[in-house]
Amino acid sequence: MKECMTMNDLSAHERNVAAVVRKAEESLGTILDESGTILYSSCATLKPGKYYFLGLNPGGADANTKTIRESLGNLGALTDCAYLDEDWGSDSRSYSKGCHPLQKNFKGLFEALGENPRAVCASNLIFSRSIGEKGAGGIERAKSCWPVHEAILEIVRPAAIITFGRQPFNFIIDKLSGTASEDSRAGHGNWTWRCSILKTDEKLIGLPHLSRYSLTSHPDILHQIKELIG
Repeated sequence: MKECMTMNDLSAHERNVAAVVRKAEESLGTILDESGTILYSSCATLKPGKYYFLGLNPGGADANTKTIRESLGNLGALTDCAYLDEDWGSDSRSYSKGCHPLQKNFKGLFEALGENPRAVCASNLIFSRSIGEKGAGGIERAKSCWPVHEAILEIVRPAAIITFGRQPFNFIIDKLSGTASEDSRAGHGNWTWRCSILKTDEKLIGLPHLSRYSLTSHPDILHQIKELIG
């Protein structure tokens, strides 16, 4: 029986990976040959789960990084989570693996929500890499990537989509006809965190950019998010 269950799990995993790869190849066109990636979590997260976590797009401009097409070819063997296992240091600042502020916020957020961070399906609204937000491609590039997110959402069926930065939240609340955004103070100047209920019934949570906002320093906000998601 145990062996049979393992084979069934593997079959489901292969189908899920194939569905994402097929949709990416159908939808992304020339974007496939740009530097970037589809998943920031392991391929094992392509299964039903409670959360889908989204930033804007992969950062940096390393000419040696893989193209999106190459990342698709390796999708079924992806075991690392970028938020936990990658070294995000730069020429000006050195961080140990998993110790960049964004990585620490990711880990702290899901631990506070009672979720294993490695079990969280994580990606970016836009799959192509850029140095900054202005080079990400905006709404038109997000529209090109959206069919892949639809394929992922159909697999994961999350109770909540959690975004950071304004663009992913704004795009999704519009795309999925969310209720009017409810904004709450984030405990840092005039920054806010936001929430909405989507037409697909998921809760949408929008956080300030987690490279600059220390979510783990605000346990009260983490508690509010946990209470909202339920």
